[in-house]
Amino acid sequence: MKHFLVFNRTDGILANPRLMTLEEAEVFIRDFPKRYQQQGYYLTASRQRIPAEAVDLEIVDEEMNPVGFGE
Repeated sequence: MKHFLVFNRTDGILANPRLMTLEEAEVFIRDFPKRYQQQGYYLTASRQRIPAEAVDLEIVDEEMNPVGFGE
């Protein structure tokens, strides 16, 4: 079975270090904004407050190296 990671392109980090199925990754992205409903924003690594819906999340293959780890 193929596994995936969710990469947070907004901050250049993994959104979650856990390997997921494609379906789990899609649910993670869909549900991501719900985590920030109470505070009303997502705080980026550069300390900007943006709507959680504006965070750029991408599903990547587990073997992809989106930020150069281990290079």
